[in-house]
Amino acid sequence: MQRLLNQLAPFILFGIAIVAFVFGIMLLAYLFFFGALIGLILFMISWIRNRFFPPKGVAKQVKSGRIIDSDDWKKL
Repeated sequence: MQRLLNQLAPFILFGIAIVAFVFGIMLLAYLFFFGALIGLILFMISWIRNRFFPPKGVAKQVKSGRIIDSDDWKKL
């Protein structure tokens, strides 16, 4: 009986590994599916917001300060 169990152990472990691999692939597929679904919903929400409520233009800021022009760098 022990000899039979020792001969079957690799096949049992291999079967468990295959089942775990298939389960992992299925879980990953569900993760991708729900991620794509949530991404599509968020995209549609932002598209509708931009379509019906366009963002206001950014007001130009008046730059304060002085600009000192110099040709000193040309002499180098």
